[in-house]
Amino acid sequence: MATGGSRARRILRDPLTHFLALGALGFVFYAIGGGSDEARQRKITIDHYELQRLTALWHAQWRRPPTEAELSGMVADRIREEVFYREALALNLDDNDALVRRRLADKLELALIDVVAMTEPKEGELRAHYNANLERYRESAELSLTHKFFNADERGERAAADAAAALERLHQGDAVDDDSFHASKTLTEQSSQRLVRVFGTAFRDALLTRASGPDGADSWFGPVPSAYGFHLVRIDTFTPSRQRDFEDAREQVLEDWRRETGDAEEEQRYREMLALYEVEVAPYPAAKSQPLPSNTGD
Repeated sequence: MATGGSRARRILRDPLTHFLALGALGFVFYAIGGGSDEARQRKITIDHYELQRLTALWHAQWRRPPTEAELSGMVADRIREEVFYREALALNLDDNDALVRRRLADKLELALIDVVAMTEPKEGELRAHYNANLERYRESAELSLTHKFFNADERGERAAADAAAALERLHQGDAVDDDSFHASKTLTEQSSQRLVRVFGTAFRDALLTRASGPDGADSWFGPVPSAYGFHLVRIDTFTPSRQRDFEDAREQVLEDWRRETGDAEEEQRYREMLALYEVEVAPYPAAKSQPLPSNTGD
């Protein structure tokens, strides 16, 4: 019985195989040579700006300008790429190619966004955007703190009581042994958002309430619950939340305005382009119901 390898070798030696291969190759060259001029432009121009672009790409990679030979090599590669690109389009090789479609769609979206990025809003538009989003331009409160941790997983129901007893000893000036914690027990200038990420919302809220109250900083308090157990905390410094004024936040406001205006502009342009097409979508296939598992034991 012939093996797969010997069968493949016989097929490759078959004259019919050679005839079919040459015929297919001839078809490709016929399509390349005889394709319509409308499908491709016959003139390839490497202008001054393209040379500058190629030079800049080389300089960005090698931190020096290219030599004449190196630039000539880049130009030759660019021409080769352009020839293959145009001939591929002439042969409709881009048809039904998801990667090509996605890439071209992305480039068009970026082009629409770039147009907005070059737009300068009026002063009134920028101030209106700032006033409509004041919370976005508020600086978070910051705290520096020291804490002692009592692990609920290890201590179970005793964790809160152990923390309360340890607080009494701290107030009396005694040393306290606590449990290890996955983060540092001395934290400097932590934002309220950072505290939520490390400890959870209940911990953050308890600290902000304490820091804003009459007792303030520099004294131990607790037990404060977190996502992991209970803590005794001493707030060393506290900087309250502050509303940034318009001039202070101007750069961020401009960036936000451009991003949001760009999103709206892109959606509007898409709707305008979509209106040029008649879209037809086949009915979605009905979901097939799965048979219920049998309890007969068969």
